[in-house]
Amino acid sequence: MLIKQGFIHGVRDLRLDTAEISDEVLTPEEILVRTEVTALSTGTDIGNYIGDSTYIPTSPEYPRPIGYSNVGTILNIGSEVGDLHVGQRVFSTKRHASAYRALKTDLIVPIPDSVSSEVASLAYLSQLSLSALRQADYQCGESVAVVGLGVIGLAGVGVARALGARTIAIGNSNVRLAVATQVGAHHALLAKEEGIEEAVREACSGNLADIVILAADKWVAYRTSMKCARYGARVAILGFPGRWEGLPSFNPLDPAWLWAKRLSILGSGFDTHNDCQMWERRFTTRRNLRYILDLFGDGTLKLAPLITHRVAAEDMQSIYDLAASHSKDLITAVFQWSGGNCG
Repeated sequence: MLIKQGFIHGVRDLRLDTAEISDEVLTPEEILVRTEVTALSTGTDIGNYIGDSTYIPTSPEYPRPIGYSNVGTILNIGSEVGDLHVGQRVFSTKRHASAYRALKTDLIVPIPDSVSSEVASLAYLSQLSLSALRQADYQCGESVAVVGLGVIGLAGVGVARALGARTIAIGNSNVRLAVATQVGAHHALLAKEEGIEEAVREACSGNLADIVILAADKWVAYRTSMKCARYGARVAILGFPGRWEGLPSFNPLDPAWLWAKRLSILGSGFDTHNDCQMWERRFTTRRNLRYILDLFGDGTLKLAPLITHRVAAEDMQSIYDLAASHSKDLITAVFQWSGGNCG
């Protein structure tokens, strides 16, 4: 079976390479999946695309695969894969590829019938904020400010609202602020150096945010996050502060934040992928994904407005170029794979 799969061969050199995988004999624990759609991550993927493939520890050099939000249909299944079946749609963190073989222990989650494949492709990008809120020990009714309104930040706005938080979206684009309101923000505030604290206080009935999710890379967004956090708050960092910028012009561990406000700063976004018993660890990435997909399925979490572009997989480089230009009109895109073979 000939397939196409996305690889970055160098800076801004994205290709759909041809490969061959067997579609006949599977091991007892394998599945074969034909891809329907994959989604773009405008953070990690674009960073890799425009020239920094190893910024995140353990990441590979070029050439490297790209993509980690895949929705497809099971074509064949091994005899010992008991909880999945042929014809079932599944979400996985596999690359941009027209088809793939995987083990049942890989991060593969069934999709409820009521969830469209396009929306399902946003599951991992959404569970990042869910994981961050768990790490920050979110309590029902707390206020959550999300700084940075890319696809991950906007998904985080929706997740926070779905969990019952007083939700404040902070971004630098009126287009993104409007979308934040669509997906659940109680308040959508334009990021600015002066006055942002007062605006957050007004949104939080006189206080600042209990939890801040930083979903941007700029140091100015980091500083905004610290300003918007109340005394004793938790700041969950999903972005990569300083990527492309180097060292900041201010002290990121300013005692006005860490000492005077007693802030807790949390590196967030990664949860264990390993399967385990509930009593060992209640929530893993797999269980987070199931929960997100259930929220999609019952209509509690509505993120369809985040999908602004739909293109054939063969044209994905045009979308990567658009994202690299920092277009505010592009939030995320889904790539459509025709018949699992893209040519």
